[in-house]
Amino acid sequence: MTEYATLVREEVVATIDRAAFEHLDPDAIRIEVTDSFQRRLGECRTVQRSDSEPSDGQCEIRIARRLFEDGNDDQWRDTVRHEVAHASVLETSGQEGKPHGEEWTDAARRAGADPVARYEGDDVVDAEYVLACPNGCFERGYVQRSKRIKKPWQYTCDECDTPPISYDIGERPADLEPGTCYVTSIPWQTEADRNDRDDGNRTARYLLACPNGCTAWPYQQRTKRIKNPWLYFCPECEATLLSCDGDDQPTDLEPGRCHVASIPWQEPQLIHTCPNGCFRVGYRQHCEETRNPARYRCEDCGAQTVAYPADNRPKTLEPGTNYVE
Repeated sequence: MTEYATLVREEVVATIDRAAFEHLDPDAIRIEVTDSFQRRLGECRTVQRSDSEPSDGQCEIRIARRLFEDGNDDQWRDTVRHEVAHASVLETSGQEGKPHGEEWTDAARRAGADPVARYEGDDVVDAEYVLACPNGCFERGYVQRSKRIKKPWQYTCDECDTPPISYDIGERPADLEPGTCYVTSIPWQTEADRNDRDDGNRTARYLLACPNGCTAWPYQQRTKRIKNPWLYFCPECEATLLSCDGDDQPTDLEPGRCHVASIPWQEPQLIHTCPNGCFRVGYRQHCEETRNPARYRCEDCGAQTVAYPADNRPKTLEPGTNYVE
């Protein structure tokens, strides 16, 4: 066992003892320190003995070697504790446990880990969204569109009392307005936008709307949200939104489509998806996800993603392949 793997093993044992994870057997946890992680800091997964045999209850914790090379003990130790918390959830709930749900959050606190998705400089590893102080006091990754992500104006930074902002991973805005939600899949940005429902529907040229009737947002121009409604979700019921002309009835229309008569498409043209079917997202035009699917991995199963034309799905999907070009 290498020096780094020995350090990880010692931290695993100490964490299990500290958290009183009596259901975990340290000897049943395999350890690997790897150079293969490009974005991830660590990983915990169930060990399969072979393709035909089920797991024997063991799990494997893998840690990025680069964490040991900058002399920052806090980062690699927190990563190990983070993964031990995952091992605890795997042991108690199996694959049914949510990767960063309430059970994991409780286990992470017991393990002494920061109970949120992890951040490495400018590269968020596990998260989809970021909550940050516009003055730079903190940045924190989130896996789900929580209340803090949807309504950042309801909170303040512990250091400077400024309302935080929220945004999608890798899309930090250039101009930061405190208390603003910049997440593209949420159809408002400020508290005023959030509360301004339906008031302009009778005069609006277009609507972005929930197919279940939760709410609708009026637009005078054919914005990205109107042209690509399948990228957005109702914050109330999580249904995929639709867009339509202002005099249409949204509840009579099909979700995830652009029903505006003057726009020559209704559905996405390009698909970014997990080859195992865990998720599927449509895009009208090329974006980073559809150009370079090999750079992305499915959060549920870890497979490299693929991209293909919406009207020409390949019979087999090879992980990491761009079938568009």
